[in-house]
Amino acid sequence: MADLLHVAARLRALEGSQAVPIVSQRQVVIQSQAKILTLISMAGEDTSVHAAAFGGVGEAARVFVVADPRRRDDQNDLLRQLLPLFEEYYRACRAAGTFPQIWVSSAGALGHLDTLADRLRFTDEPEIRRLGELWTYAGERSPVAGQQALISASGALRLHYATGQQEAEDEHLLTLLTWIEPPRGRDIFAAVAAAEETPMGVKTDPFFDSSSLQPAITDFHNAETDAEREHHQTRIQHMLEGVIRPIYTATQRAISILSLPRWRDNPALDALAQQESEEFERFMQARDDGFFLPYHDSPKAGAMKIAARERAVTNVEAGMLRHDTAARERGVVKGSVLRGQLVGVQEHHLGPRLYEYDLVITSHQDSLHLRRGDELWLLDGANLSIEITEIERQGPFTWVTGRVGAGKRTAKRMAAGPILEFGPGAPDWPGVGRALARMSTRLMNPPWTHGEALPPANPSPLAKPANLRTAIEDLT
Repeated sequence: MADLLHVAARLRALEGSQAVPIVSQRQVVIQSQAKILTLISMAGEDTSVHAAAFGGVGEAARVFVVADPRRRDDQNDLLRQLLPLFEEYYRACRAAGTFPQIWVSSAGALGHLDTLADRLRFTDEPEIRRLGELWTYAGERSPVAGQQALISASGALRLHYATGQQEAEDEHLLTLLTWIEPPRGRDIFAAVAAAEETPMGVKTDPFFDSSSLQPAITDFHNAETDAEREHHQTRIQHMLEGVIRPIYTATQRAISILSLPRWRDNPALDALAQQESEEFERFMQARDDGFFLPYHDSPKAGAMKIAARERAVTNVEAGMLRHDTAARERGVVKGSVLRGQLVGVQEHHLGPRLYEYDLVITSHQDSLHLRRGDELWLLDGANLSIEITEIERQGPFTWVTGRVGAGKRTAKRMAAGPILEFGPGAPDWPGVGRALARMSTRLMNPPWTHGEALPPANPSPLAKPANLRTAIEDLT
């Protein structure tokens, strides 16, 4: 049902020939000191950097280009120029007690940076290895729910807008921006088609490669003098600057759109920013202490990362349901949030000064995902929880009865009439550390199913039946 809301928004965008906002609150943290990193790789060389553009929000790009990234020394020279920029940025973030935030153009650029980080941190060059380690922080955080360290501009815009094109087409940043800010007096599809001609990923256009870039690289290798070689290198730089600067500019434009005052503050993002700062400090402290970043996680480390990611998903969803109005409405439509009218409070006297309270709620929702025994918490106001004891459908209404757990004094003072909303408990970010500590203790003694030694035989004390088949048939 939540997808139906998105489909409806896309239909509205298609009808109006303009992207439709799907939220009113900002969905990502935008650091004032965030940096934009745009990388271009050579065709067929996925782990190369042919050109790089770097700069802060609202700043002009500093562009670095290498004539041919297949020449290892030239490639490393380019990366060495990037290292002090990131060292200084990470150092400033750490001193301020905050976290670094890197913006890229699309999911493809995000994956390219992650791949580069894996490759660079295992090179022989200490400086290149250091750059790979710094990039690894952003790469390892990218798949974690609610992370704010590595943001793709297309992904951030998609959290705020729905367009009239397919979701996969939204990954092209310039077409997405065209839907958000369509040119006046021009057909939207013609404008989008024109925008698609501009590369917005990490690869250049194949026709551009064959007609312009590859001949220039060939001329660079065939040059007989330093002057000729420098001339062709300058040609290549101008060509690639014409490709990389529009991508950098589009990323800047995406950040400026998301920074507009039309987006209201989202208190849920405060907790995410705090978590990111803590994760960054732990990562950098581990590097200072000399801990090695492995290429493959051990089974224990892998299990703990999976557990942490699962808890992050739960905490992010719980936080958004409390502070994000769009997430709340999606929860109501999907049935994970109970929205209903309080029709009564039932008091049960169990003994001297011992009372229990039941809340009786009626809801118009058609797709409630509730079962007896579920624990729900009041999303607004007092700290109150209920355990579902009865669910009954009566005509267009669903009658839900819940036994009050936390907040009995509040429940006692409640009167029939108000509309209440219940959902999962509040996010428990410190609980992630406690869960990982318990898992670490359990993993110190792995079960026999994860080892080579078999458990000792434990024969049954019962006598073996004379006829096994008859004994089994008697069981049925």
